[in-house]
Amino acid sequence: MVMTDSPPPSDRLEPPKPANQKLVLTLFRPVLFAFAAVGVAIGLLVALHRGDPGVATVLLPQPAEVVNATPVPLAEPEPAPQITARDFQGFQPGGTDPSSMSLPVQQADAEPVSDRYELTLRLEKDDTIEKMLADIDVPEADRKQIDEKLQAILKKRKIAVGETITLQVQTVAEQPDAPRVLSLSVRPQPEREFLITRKDDGSYAGEEKVYKVTPRIVRVEGSRHGSLQQSGVAAGAPSPAMLEFIRALSYDVDFQRELKEGMKFTVLLEQLVTSDGKVTHPGRLLAGELFLTKRIATVIRYRPAGGAEGFWTPQGESVIRSFLRTPMDASRVTSGFGMRDHPILGYSAMHTGADFGAQMGTPILAAGNGKVVMAGFNGGYGLYVKLQHTADIGTGYGHMSRLGPGIKPGVSVRQGQVIGFVGATGMATGPHLHYEFYRAGHPVNPLAQKFAMRAAMSGKDLVAFKAMSQRYQGQLKNAPQISAITAADSKKPDAPPTPQVATGR
Repeated sequence: MVMTDSPPPSDRLEPPKPANQKLVLTLFRPVLFAFAAVGVAIGLLVALHRGDPGVATVLLPQPAEVVNATPVPLAEPEPAPQITARDFQGFQPGGTDPSSMSLPVQQADAEPVSDRYELTLRLEKDDTIEKMLADIDVPEADRKQIDEKLQAILKKRKIAVGETITLQVQTVAEQPDAPRVLSLSVRPQPEREFLITRKDDGSYAGEEKVYKVTPRIVRVEGSRHGSLQQSGVAAGAPSPAMLEFIRALSYDVDFQRELKEGMKFTVLLEQLVTSDGKVTHPGRLLAGELFLTKRIATVIRYRPAGGAEGFWTPQGESVIRSFLRTPMDASRVTSGFGMRDHPILGYSAMHTGADFGAQMGTPILAAGNGKVVMAGFNGGYGLYVKLQHTADIGTGYGHMSRLGPGIKPGVSVRQGQVIGFVGATGMATGPHLHYEFYRAGHPVNPLAQKFAMRAAMSGKDLVAFKAMSQRYQGQLKNAPQISAITAADSKKPDAPPTPQVATGR
């Protein structure tokens, strides 16, 4: 029995191999050995040729055919490419399966990224456009060309000190310290803009844009918290419009007794807006409603034929009376007319007026047309103003923090004009207005006075007014709210970012 080189995997005996198979194995063993020896020799020669000190020379027995063979010159191997971060793109960390790794994608080198941003500069005294651009390191050739183009479209008009210059600027990667001006805009009025833009060839062009201005009707709704004027401004109404609203109401509304915290109001405004959405006028008062406990006080702006523009009730009666019921947007009556215990002197004394509690700085209005007969400090009254309206009637205003513009003895004032501001000067425990009303030189209760009746419209004026009044009262409920318009403008996708503000040096 012929045994194989290794035992079979089981107890069964292998069948004997044919004689010719053993002969083949015997003849080819030297050949296989020769090929293996040649492969080892070539590997050693390559290693020695590359100068690898870690490879030792090993002598192996070789067949005679190989030892006597002529050496074959080997080609210089190409250096391996340098490995970069790009070779690892697509590699899945933690994976051991080669199929989970995606091959790197060859990408062209990206173009250098340029940053664009908006910059707003303020023109200071002795500044020029060219100097402002030099301060932010704009190249000289660009700033001279920009200044030249701007002067050409301004046509000898001057840019006022304090005006803002809006720039669209690009920082180029090749020149990071020399920003490129893409556009420059000066808008001295909302309806007029002077614009310089950079063209593709690097030159600049100038143009003057004139925007169409149209009216827009909006409403402002709010609730009274503290001052009615400040509550309206907080809700989005301009301060002058709220002052007009308060003056128009003050003939008919007792702010001390009727006006309560949390009461709602609505004002209708006419804004002027350019074709690109910029407001040129924040809003002229057209109408307003104040929701009191038992009634709604409404005022409507109207100009009758041949008359002056003013405010009227929905019934066509003028809101103007001979005197205002109260001379300010006050929050409460803190002390009435008559005998009382003086809070500072500590004894009972006659209180010759009415005290209206209000926030410091609240405007005080002239109760009627008249002349200033006193304006200055007056003992316990503090800073005090006295007006003479007729030979028989006068009014006094005490504890002011400061006088209104131009208020001094001898000047004439109109009803509703601001004559001072609430303070706590003189003998006062806190900010308030002490208001006095005089008849024949003697103080009387200002809250108990009866005033003249109002004028009323008739004929064609009344018909036209009724139609306008109905339209305005509908818009007081249905016109777009200014808060919604402002919110929508701020969410537009093309709205520019908040500009960076800087001043020229």
